[in-house]
Amino acid sequence: MKTRIATLLMVFGLFLTANTFANEPIPASRAVSNSVANYIGGELDYPEFAIKEKFECCVVVKLTIQEDGTFSIDAANSIDNRMRKYVVSAISNLDEKADYYAQFAGQQVVLKVKFDLKLV
Repeated sequence: MKTRIATLLMVFGLFLTANTFANEPIPASRAVSNSVANYIGGELDYPEFAIKEKFECCVVVKLTIQEDGTFSIDAANSIDNRMRKYVVSAISNLDEKADYYAQFAGQQVVLKVKFDLKLV
């Protein structure tokens, strides 16, 4: 009887462990990360409010590629809240290459979006 209980507990523990780690996003390969960074960097314009105020900054974004190829923002950080909101909104609306990025669904990308007035 003790052997059966121990076996059941072991199977239950393995089941819980497998389910816990099965939902973790996979870090994207360097090629996918570079592709996403280039795509997003090419689609984002320098915001008008930042140009007028001569404001430069970086926004660090952690996103997950969804089943349909769109991006889900997991976290974003910046010293300026307006810039962070602008980047999150802009990335959330990107769907031109969704068909291409759908093949990388579930992968997680961390990227740094840099806004530099020298580039304007």
